[in-house]
Amino acid sequence: MNKQKSVFWLHFIVVVFLAIGVSRLTFVNLVMGEYYSKQARGNTIRSEKIKQVRGVIYDRNGKQLAVNIEHDGKDIRFYPFGEVTASVLGYVGKIDEQTLKKCSPVCDGETEIGRMGLEKQYDEKLGGISGEMLVEERASGETRSWAVKSEGKVSENIKSNLDVDLQKIAFIALKEKLKETGRSGAIIVSRVNGEVLAMVSAPSFDNNLFIDGGKRSDFGGDYKNVTDIIADTEKKPLFNRAISGDFAPGSVYKIIPSIAALEEGKITEKTTILDTGEIKIGEYRFGNWYLDKYGRTEGEVDVIKGLSRSNDIFYYRIGEMLGVDSLVKWSKVFGLGEKTGVDLPSEVRGLLPDPYWREKILGERWFLGNTFHLSIGQGDLMATPLQINTMTASVVSAKKCIPKIVGKSDCLAVNIKDENRKIIIKGMEKACSPDGTAFPLFKYAGKVYCKTGTAQKGGEETLPNSWISVVVPKGSSVDDWIVMTILVEEGGEGSAVAGAVAAEIVGELLR
Repeated sequence: MNKQKSVFWLHFIVVVFLAIGVSRLTFVNLVMGEYYSKQARGNTIRSEKIKQVRGVIYDRNGKQLAVNIEHDGKDIRFYPFGEVTASVLGYVGKIDEQTLKKCSPVCDGETEIGRMGLEKQYDEKLGGISGEMLVEERASGETRSWAVKSEGKVSENIKSNLDVDLQKIAFIALKEKLKETGRSGAIIVSRVNGEVLAMVSAPSFDNNLFIDGGKRSDFGGDYKNVTDIIADTEKKPLFNRAISGDFAPGSVYKIIPSIAALEEGKITEKTTILDTGEIKIGEYRFGNWYLDKYGRTEGEVDVIKGLSRSNDIFYYRIGEMLGVDSLVKWSKVFGLGEKTGVDLPSEVRGLLPDPYWREKILGERWFLGNTFHLSIGQGDLMATPLQINTMTASVVSAKKCIPKIVGKSDCLAVNIKDENRKIIIKGMEKACSPDGTAFPLFKYAGKVYCKTGTAQKGGEETLPNSWISVVVPKGSSVDDWIVMTILVEEGGEGSAVAGAVAAEIVGELLR
């Protein structure tokens, strides 16, 4: 009997629990089903982008060159120095549709990328990579929980080698000179160790104009909108002449045949060549500028006088002694005809002509006259202002360094004798002293070294390109020396025009 009662109560309890379960299930599905369904639909999970704040670009002294500010209720990129730094910094812009399609799902139409300059070169560091998080949210809009799906990559700040105070001085000096000539130009200031202190290209533009909803800087310049900047195909403000423009270097090149002839033993410091005023080969005449301008010759010329007076006859004869193959070889040693490797996009390699190139491209043979032209930096030889700056630094320091706007440079020793390097320096020192060619720098005689250049670029209807390279021997080490190269397109004589711009800047460099 007891056993039967136990079974009965066990069955009873099971039946009760089953009844409760069935009734609860029926209640949830039939009575509360619509309520819970609405609740489930109201709790959504969405993907949300974790945006990175673009990194700040600083100059070498910690001054901000590119920052993020709040303007009209949103964060935008801002360039405090506008046209002063635009050619080297570049700007950011909206990502294009084609790139957007290739981008990860976290990209959106607000993504900005570097379009030129440092902004483009270091875009990955400055911009970082956006992350992604999954967010659960109630129908009321209240966030319940979130989880990081992808952390992305944090953006980085960049400290450059630029000195914005020097950059301003150089830019203003060049811009003022260009008002007289109506042309364009470029300036490079670097340390011998490869650090680029200033890079100027003018005419320039306010890069803030390219920012959607951007705020103009105090250095806004002459262009009022992007359309005007792009439409000016004559002055090309977006074109960075310092690295993307190649020009005949003229007499600033003469330090190459000078060091080449000394190294190969073709001449010594005491070797002299008579300035005959002109050399005639058949129907062709090769004259010296001093005879052509003043009707005078300069007697016996050694390498120091050749550099200081930029005597063409001396260099025609040096080029003849060396021959084209040696001129080309030594030009390559000091970086002509190849990219410098500067950390900026759009650098060009210039042109270092040789007999093979001339026959292949122009269908013409190489003659002695072509060697004469090459030996004074004319003819088909083309170089960027940065290449000439690097070339000058390499000769005076016997060290070839890759120009760097951010970070340290890699340098290689150049195999030249120290006594020959010092002979070149002595000639360049004389060029900046009374009786030299760089008369605007005579007040700094003994404190700086230089070489002027006046490069013909066409017929008599155009003025020559004006060049100067200046070395400021600061500090206890050659590595601390500063080299400045200036180009003024169709400016006229290198001594009068580029030299005058240099005189505005040298005082600051000496300080």
